[in-house]
Amino acid sequence: MPRTVLLLAILLASCGAPPSAPAPAEDLALLLGHPDPARREEGAARLSIRGITLPEALAGRDAVLSRTEADTDSLRQGIERAAAETTAERLVWRAWHELRLGCLAREWRRIFAALPRQGFRLIEVNEPDERSKFVRYAASAAYVNPAGDRHSLFFWVRSCRRDDGSWIVREVYAGLHVPFDGAFKMLAARERYPRASLLGGFFELPDLPKVAAVFPILEELEFTYGRIRDKAGDSAAAGFHVNAGFAMEGKAGGRSLYYTAESGLDPREGRGGVLDWESFTPSETTGPWVPRGSGIWGAGGLKPSSDQ
Repeated sequence: MPRTVLLLAILLASCGAPPSAPAPAEDLALLLGHPDPARREEGAARLSIRGITLPEALAGRDAVLSRTEADTDSLRQGIERAAAETTAERLVWRAWHELRLGCLAREWRRIFAALPRQGFRLIEVNEPDERSKFVRYAASAAYVNPAGDRHSLFFWVRSCRRDDGSWIVREVYAGLHVPFDGAFKMLAARERYPRASLLGGFFELPDLPKVAAVFPILEELEFTYGRIRDKAGDSAAAGFHVNAGFAMEGKAGGRSLYYTAESGLDPREGRGGVLDWESFTPSETTGPWVPRGSGIWGAGGLKPSSDQ
């Protein structure tokens, strides 16, 4: 399945809501120095939305800046903690948070230098326009399902060019990738994931056999975690994303499917990146899989399908 299909689906799901009135710098500095990593992550996310880097926001606050630098320098340890999770859902959830904590609101050149030093391998670079850059990395962590399929951990780092020409890290997308390259009918005949898991439920969706009737080969699947955004909404839930690529015999053409499922693991995000902690109670509950779009490709290149 063309990588562009996966990236475009993520982009469509990740368009941010309009920012709210900026919070005073003092308030964000308190968040950035908070002992709870989740609150530091929120502070960095809110700064990144405003296009402000941590060193700029924390000028004169050397102790707080030093703590955020430590978050960047411990990305590998964070991914190791994520890899210790026993389910695919918890692995991608924790990886997303660990990477955001150490990457958001940093200058891109700082992250570009830090990642290879910590063992992350650059896979590809995508620049959809002159002000946006998406760089994909591979991590050494992996999840192996009950059927023995290895799912490799990967992540995208999205940065945006500012008016002065510098680049700031705006968002991170983390997930698992598994190549199947087999007949969907044969793959689905075996229980590949626990029945109660999200991926187990995905394989039981009634849409999949219908697609497989025309595109019988399941090439690959990507399972990610992040915000599920609606351009018309004032807030965004966090949740799980699945991109699955099907192909005809002989790779003559293919179709991608994109679904999301809301999660109770994180508070909703309001305008400007403000998280709704007051009404939040953590829960392992997830919403149903919701179709978000699809695409087809063939000799004429990638085209939107009629149901997109």
